[in-house]
Amino acid sequence: MKKIGVKILFVIGLLIFLFPFVMRMISYFNQTTAIYNYKSTTENLSEDELNEQKNHYNKYNEELADENPIVEMGEDDFNVDETQSTYDFLNSDDAIGSLIIPSINVNLPIFDGVTNLNLQKGIAHLDNTSYPTGEKSTHCVLAGHSGLSRAKILDDLDKVQIGDYFQIDYLNTTHNYVVVDIQIVLPEETESLRIKQDDTLVTLVTCTPKNINSHRLLVTGRLTDMIPQEETLSTLDYIVQFIKLNYIYIILFIIFIICLIIFLKERKKDKKVKNKNKKIKENENIENINNKEK
Repeated sequence: MKKIGVKILFVIGLLIFLFPFVMRMISYFNQTTAIYNYKSTTENLSEDELNEQKNHYNKYNEELADENPIVEMGEDDFNVDETQSTYDFLNSDDAIGSLIIPSINVNLPIFDGVTNLNLQKGIAHLDNTSYPTGEKSTHCVLAGHSGLSRAKILDDLDKVQIGDYFQIDYLNTTHNYVVVDIQIVLPEETESLRIKQDDTLVTLVTCTPKNINSHRLLVTGRLTDMIPQEETLSTLDYIVQFIKLNYIYIILFIIFIICLIIFLKERKKDKKVKNKNKKIKENENIENINNKEK
């Protein structure tokens, strides 16, 4: 009994230790699935359907550029309960694109609207900012959390440097951006997020410092036709890098699974032995009763 208790404590301790990694593995799987579903959906659209959507959002961006509203990114704007997607060919829970930042090994789905759920799942498109169509006079703002225990989103955005590249896949088209500006500002300091005439910008936003969230880290990229070949990573490359970065946890997770299997097998074996001994004892009792009756 003492031996079993030690094993149970060992398994529980290892499970607690591995819990953050397991949750991040689940999050990574969900992010990859969301990107795959987005690509499958857009690839199945006809050219006419894609052009219709592109024209719709180009028109939206043009109207937004004329208005050029003030962008808000206060605490409340990052804790909205729900929002309705404006897409008519995607469900509100579906990704509308993907963000790739090779320098920090990021490959994340983009969702429409800054909601708690979207920020837990990946990157969220900020309201009153352009959609990333790649057209002039647009400024798209994409937000992501940092410091979540159960998912890694933009935790390493502070490692991105001016001159680095990132990519956005949107409406089945990939646009490349080179980082031209990095700022740390207060939540109400949003002037730099406004649309600039004839410029094509995307700004990535996350809270900083991690778990304090008093400021916002802004990493702004400008559309470019040039991108080094080594900056382009495939999905397989991201999987390989994920394994390299988490190999210790992966090994421990495998050990945990092996220990769990051994524990369950031994428990099953002990149960069989216990049942066998119980049956033998019952037979002995019956035999003793029969001998007394004789």
